[in-house]
Amino acid sequence: MRKEVLLLKKMNIVRFISIGGILTTIAVLFQSAPVFLPAIGMALSPLSTLPIALAAYLNISLGITVLFSSVLILVFVSVQEALILLCTTGLLGIVLGILYKKKLLVSILFTVLALSIGMIILTYIIGISAFGDFTSSLSIPITILFFILFSLIYAIIWNILLKKFILYLIKIKVLN
Repeated sequence: MRKEVLLLKKMNIVRFISIGGILTTIAVLFQSAPVFLPAIGMALSPLSTLPIALAAYLNISLGITVLFSSVLILVFVSVQEALILLCTTGLLGIVLGILYKKKLLVSILFTVLALSIGMIILTYIIGISAFGDFTSSLSIPITILFFILFSLIYAIIWNILLKKFILYLIKIKVLN
């Protein structure tokens, strides 16, 4: 009986590492896309939220592990993309995954807050403009308002898409 329990724990660790590795790979590929495919990559980059959100949905520690391992790998590819993942798309993914089972309004409010704060940190503390030259000509309060409005629309879209995607994965029995 003792061997079976130990084997089950090892299987869970192996599953944790395997799923984490796959999701980390996908997140890194999407987030590094602008470095290797400048035009198409900008459209693919936001998709790095999905593997992190899935990981956080499965297990909070898995989500955090996928986020930080993705950031660590991205440092070798592009420090700027690593910081963008850490402050915006990755943070959004963590919050989305954790709050998946909460009411939609609660999830949207917290994802808007997380993304807005991440964009403010990225722009005003780290010095990477979240929207390039567009926001540099605006005053700080208007830029923050723009970040909040953008975050609201973006969070609504991501919340709805993640719910539909997870329901689809459950339907095809990838998740239970």
